[in-house]
Amino acid sequence: MEVMKSDMTDAVYGANHQGILLKVGRIDATRVRDLGPLVNGRYTLDLTTGVVELEPRRKFPLLVCLDGIQDERNMGSIIRSALFFGADGILLCGKDACRPSPIVSKTSSGAMECLPIYKAAEPPKVLTKARENGWSVVCTTVKEGDLGETNPLHRISNLNSPTILVLGSEGSGVNHVIRNLSDINVHIPARSDIPSYIDSLNVGVAAGVILSALKFVGE
Repeated sequence: MEVMKSDMTDAVYGANHQGILLKVGRIDATRVRDLGPLVNGRYTLDLTTGVVELEPRRKFPLLVCLDGIQDERNMGSIIRSALFFGADGILLCGKDACRPSPIVSKTSSGAMECLPIYKAAEPPKVLTKARENGWSVVCTTVKEGDLGETNPLHRISNLNSPTILVLGSEGSGVNHVIRNLSDINVHIPARSDIPSYIDSLNVGVAAGVILSALKFVGE
């Protein structure tokens, strides 16, 4: 059966479809209640759908926590980088944060369908329990400000535990409650000759830089 291009365009409300449409189910983030310890090369996640046992893609598990990311294209870019650099999943935090969507999927070039996406209804509680189970929390920051001690990325030693990398929102960065749970604060050093009002990178770009640099002991 031949379908007119105009009819396809109308079906997707004017979005670019390149001549192919596929109706699929919505991807919902699975709620996580607890991150278990790494034991004999495997770790557990306590989800609302049940407890699952997983094997990390790298030496230790690595989850990328998006704290209040509101731009769908940033989210898609981060998911693509997370999959490329060996993260085990995405953890969404923040009531106003964006969620999986067609725009996120397109920007991620399909990575959204390949990487597990979780959400934490009570992020401080989830992160606190994770730390009790041997996970480390690494928060991204800018260099200046009242954020406490922060380390340039190139001075971070190889990590030796399951890790949650927290990326903050485009406007205000990492929520202060989550930041207070951080084991390591890290920033990307800038050149000294840039204008003072440019104090950071776009969060999608920063995610790729940091994920490419993070190393675990034994890798």
